[in-house]
Amino acid sequence: MTSNIAAARVFPPLAIPAPVKTLFDDITFAHVAAAHISTATNTTVTIEDTVTQDMLDKVTALRMFTGEPEKITSLQGIGHMRNLREVILEHQFITRLPDDMRTLTKLTVLHFVNCALKSIPDWIGNFTSLTTLNLSAQLPLGAMRGSVPESIGNLTMLERFDVGNNNNLCGKLPDSFAGLTAVKHLLVQSNGFEDLTVLNAMPSTTNINARNQALGTFDLGRVEKKALFLPIRLPEVFVQAQTEGDVLYDDGVSILDSEDAYLDRNMRYVHLPIHTPGTFEVTLVTHGRLTSVSYRYTVPD
Repeated sequence: MTSNIAAARVFPPLAIPAPVKTLFDDITFAHVAAAHISTATNTTVTIEDTVTQDMLDKVTALRMFTGEPEKITSLQGIGHMRNLREVILEHQFITRLPDDMRTLTKLTVLHFVNCALKSIPDWIGNFTSLTTLNLSAQLPLGAMRGSVPESIGNLTMLERFDVGNNNNLCGKLPDSFAGLTAVKHLLVQSNGFEDLTVLNAMPSTTNINARNQALGTFDLGRVEKKALFLPIRLPEVFVQAQTEGDVLYDDGVSILDSEDAYLDRNMRYVHLPIHTPGTFEVTLVTHGRLTSVSYRYTVPD
């Protein structure tokens, strides 16, 4: 029987001192690491050279900005640089944060912009010294999927949280965000979060950008004409948009493409008309927040 679970790659423990090229899974990353070790130790180090743990521990920042020619596909082995405080990478082909990265608890800045990360690992909460976490605009657009883990609430020193412009992050923004009292900038725009109620618990000094949560189109299929209207429970973000005093409140919710559909008074349901045969698509929008959701359905003859 074939298993659908991919086998985890096992990396045997390495005795240090060791040649740089043996410490890292990606040879390109090995070259980048050697250059950073050279700078930190003020000596010339190549991937062929043997390095000690003391040399690795002198590297406190790993930076690769947009425009640099090297392209890294894996950071496996980064855990050998135990004293890293900043990891700043832009336009790299990295699809995941490796497990050995979780040991880097001295990190204060984690900046992956225009890379290729596919998700946010649950253990992101290990980085309790972080002041900046920027995982915005992963490429191609929509590559990063899933939700923000509850463990994010462990990052009590966080001042900037940015997962904006990822398109496909979804679900509920964790309740643990309420504990991030140091956050000055919280950016979750241009995703698909259905529930952002925790934003009401953030400090009034927090600059929040939650605009443009495009929740997509729900295909309801064939709907039997058993009543005049079909009630559909609204995503929580649309309840917020109708609640005056909520941080997302901005001109309420409008219904497009239907003269008969309506929102009930308790703000929990949209009622879709099903009294006439045909195929319909009804869209709800919050104008001030550029957030939308559509319902497509067919009423048979």
